[in-house]
This record gives sequence, C-alpha cells and structure tokens, in this order.
Amino acid sequence: MTTALTVKNLTRVYPGGGGVHDVGFTADERAVTAVIGPNGAGKTVLFSIIAGLAPAQSGTVEFASPIARVAYCPDVPQFESWLTALEVVETSLAVSRESTSWARITRADGFAYSALDACGLGSVMDRRVADFSRGMLQRLGIAAALVTDPEILILDEPNSALDPIGRADVRDIITEQKRHRCILLSSHMLSEVEQLADHIIVINQGRVVTQGTTASILTDGLEPVWTIRLGAPAQISASDLAVAIPEAYFEFETDMLCTARFRSFEAAATQLKTALHIFRSPIIEVTLRDRDLDASFARIVQNQEHR
Repeated sequence: MTTALTVKNLTRVYPGGGGVHDVGFTADERAVTAVIGPNGAGKTVLFSIIAGLAPAQSGTVEFASPIARVAYCPDVPQFESWLTALEVVETSLAVSRESTSWARITRADGFAYSALDACGLGSVMDRRVADFSRGMLQRLGIAAALVTDPEILILDEPNSALDPIGRADVRDIITEQKRHRCILLSSHMLSEVEQLADHIIVINQGRVVTQGTTASILTDGLEPVWTIRLGAPAQISASDLAVAIPEAYFEFETDMLCTARFRSFEAAATQLKTALHIFRSPIIEVTLRDRDLDASFARIVQNQEHR
C-alpha cells in the first residue's frame, strides 16, 4: 500500500498535562487507520493537529501530496438548525473552495448531491437540520466532509450515541469510502473498530503504547486458551485428556463445556485438533478466549500502566 500520511514525533502538551507526546505513525491510502485509547488519551488533540486546526509544539505531519485535502468530522457535528441538508453540504463545499486553490470543483450541485447520496441522505436533502435525528446529523457531518473529496478523511467518534441501525449505516459508509481515500478513525465502540480497521494505534496518556495490524493487536499478549462447547457430554475425563495431551491443561466447567489451556500457540497448532478428536463428542464451537478488541485493548493498556 501507498502511505498517505506520516506523523513524526508529534507533541502538543497543555498546562494540565493533557495532549500528545512524541506520537508517530503512518496511515495508508485506501485503508482505515484507527486510533483508540481511554478518555483523555489525546485522540482529539492528535486529529486536530493533523487537520490543521491546532498547531503542534514539535514534530511534523507529512502528506503524500503537498496539496492533499483533509476533511474532519467531529464526534458531535453541529449545524445551523434552519439550514437544509443540501445547504449544509453546499456551504461546506463553498468554504473549501474559498480556502484552497482547488480548481477541480466545477459542478457544486453535483458534488453535493453525490455526497448526500453516499451517506443515505439524498431523499431528505431539502429537510431542515432541526428535524434530523442524531444518526442523520452524524451522516450529514460525514457528507459535509466527503463533499470536498478529501485524500484524508478524519472521523472522530462517528458512532457516538448511535443506535444499532445508525451504527450499521455509518459502518457501511466507511467501508465504501475506504475504497477511495485514507480514513483516520477513533471510536470507543471497539467492536466497530475491529470490523473496520486495517491498522490500529493504541494511545494512552498522550503516548503511543503499541500499533500494528488489527490481527496483531488482537493477539498482543493473548494467552493460548480455548473454550470448547460440546454437543453431548464428553466421553473422556480431564485427567485422561491431560495424559493424552501433556502440552495442555483441561478443565470442565460443565460436562459439555471445557477450557483447554496450552503451553504455547505452537503447541496448540499441533495438539488442539487431536484434543477435539478424542473428546468423542460433537463439537459445537471452539473459541479462542479474549480474542476481541475490547479484551486486547484492556490487556495492552493495563500492561503499559504496570510497567
């Protein structure tokens, strides 16, 4: 992949100690890079600097193109209540044209209609913002950013306070838009991040704790423990399993639910299949314990705080 954005040694510290300290990462074109962390970790400060809304005290933000367009959608988009959705997006486009030398825009209405349609608002473009639900306002904020056709799209908590349908709508928008641009995303809805992100950066107290692909973050500090759900009572005891597979420790929570803890993932790669066979019972489900982003995030932050 081609790098769209490079952040180097970025620092901005506020009097109370908040901000970001020596943050560095890269973000690829046509990919979602997620920045996650506790409240007050510095995510919004970081995004504000990248978007040019706040200066850094040191460090640099470099784009692949010197005239790259950056659009920022805050967690709670706010618009004048008497404007229609179309007027909001047209205003965003007009401001963009005034603040840049972007001569590519020749058909303002066409761009506005396309942005609203992409966010599922084409049928309500003439409705006043005052009548919009929270989810519709969130999508309108994204449309107002998309209308400028940015190379870098920054979405700060785009799923904040949305219901499941609203989250699904925003998720679909992000999935479609990453085909066209670099997306920076923050969210406390880590299950959403897990589905959307190609690369994850974990920050805590303004510093990068770890970063990597979503797959690598999910397995960071993970223990080789599986939960095995059976369709009928096992025909072998935990002690007999231990004799047959000395590389693992087995514990039955019920006669149809067993935990298998291996010494290593390498041992599990060769022995787990054998264990499943000697249960001599239908296997309903085999799940690697704590392999989700919520659990991974908790492990990473707790390990960092205990250092």
